[in-house]
Amino acid sequence: MTNKFKIAPHTAGPEPRTVSPEEFSNDAGMVRSQQPPRALKPVRLNIDLTPDFHERVKRRAADLRLTGAQYVRELISKDLHDRILE
Repeated sequence: MTNKFKIAPHTAGPEPRTVSPEEFSNDAGMVRSQQPPRALKPVRLNIDLTPDFHERVKRRAADLRLTGAQYVRELISKDLHDRILE
């Protein structure tokens, strides 16, 4: 009886390419996908506020017709933009 499955003998492949530690760490665990890149997912920032301060933030945001998150993002964005202009 002959076996219809043939296993090719293992042959040595090309020598592995030497990479720098930085290049290795940048690619470590990354799979290069054929799919187009996705939009960046927002990163969450948690901050602790006193209940009184939180209430003041919410009221000020409501006065400006913004959510608390929008208000805080705008304040941070303005501060960072102003620092760039300095």
